[in-house]
Amino acid sequence: MTKLKNEFSRKEWKDCCGKGCKKCEIAQAYIAEYGDRKAGLEKLNADRDAVKRGGKTKGKKSGKKSGKKKAKKKAKA
Repeated sequence: MTKLKNEFSRKEWKDCCGKGCKKCEIAQAYIAEYGDRKAGLEKLNADRDAVKRGGKTKGKKSGKKSGKKKAKKKAKA
């Protein structure tokens, strides 16, 4: 991971396609930082994958079951 990863918001990362577009601020920052288009895009895509994986963590679940309770039927005698 690079320090550039933290400089951009998740919304900006979501809009980035990772192909190195001229209009993409993130891609241009990586290319400028690493001085080479190929190296910059490799680091960009590695960080893009990390940001995508990082956003899909699940929250803590309580031990209680949620949802509707089913009514128990009484047995006929």
